[in-house]
Amino acid sequence: MAGGLVISCQAPDGHPLRRTPVIALLARCAEEGGAAGVRVNGPEDVRAVRAAVGLPIIGLAKVPRESARPLITPGYELAARLVEAGADMVALEATAEVTGDPRETIERVRTRLGVPVMADVSTLGEGLAAWEWGAELVSTTLSGYTPYTATPATPATPGTPGTPGTPGTPGDEPDLDLVARLAAHDVRTVAEGRLRTAEHLAAAFERGAWAVVVGGAATDPLAITRRLVRSTPAAQRVQAT
Repeated sequence: MAGGLVISCQAPDGHPLRRTPVIALLARCAEEGGAAGVRVNGPEDVRAVRAAVGLPIIGLAKVPRESARPLITPGYELAARLVEAGADMVALEATAEVTGDPRETIERVRTRLGVPVMADVSTLGEGLAAWEWGAELVSTTLSGYTPYTATPATPATPGTPGTPGTPGTPGDEPDLDLVARLAAHDVRTVAEGRLRTAEHLAAAFERGAWAVVVGGAATDPLAITRRLVRSTPAAQRVQAT
């Protein structure tokens, strides 16, 4: 995956694409389009994607929480089910929000399951710690999504729910500064989070990214449509009312 593009093939509950066969089709599109790997949520989807493509699969398991974003593979047992389903690598969270011991989980996944770990972090300190604990890759996935990295609230724009302005949401741009700071410490860094354009990808690699993960900008037509619609005169008239 070095120097390549990884496509995150996921769809949350309630999304029109939330069917396992559809996720497998998204992974096939990623493979035929030249992706270097895919990132897939849950053993069922991992198993279907494994049967559909020959790309490396980064498996993760999102665990819902009340009034908060899901945690990412916060335990060894979850990781074991992903590997059994066919994941070649496990993505797990190494932030201060994890209640367990991410160091122990990283070590157990690597030694007992025999697969590499991608540590999803939100700060430089978390990334350096995960690298020291043995994670083969450190991803900036959660920058802007933890309470201590979220963009402060600003006045919300009428008619555009989910845009910055809601407390605890990330900004619009990827955190390329975190990519650069991790890379400067010789950490094998994956840029992930809010990368949507070819310019974003080029900038990430220029800042030292080992690989780049893109999700909704490549696989979510609902989000793409909403983003484009916001630039139309019709949407702007709604915002003005």
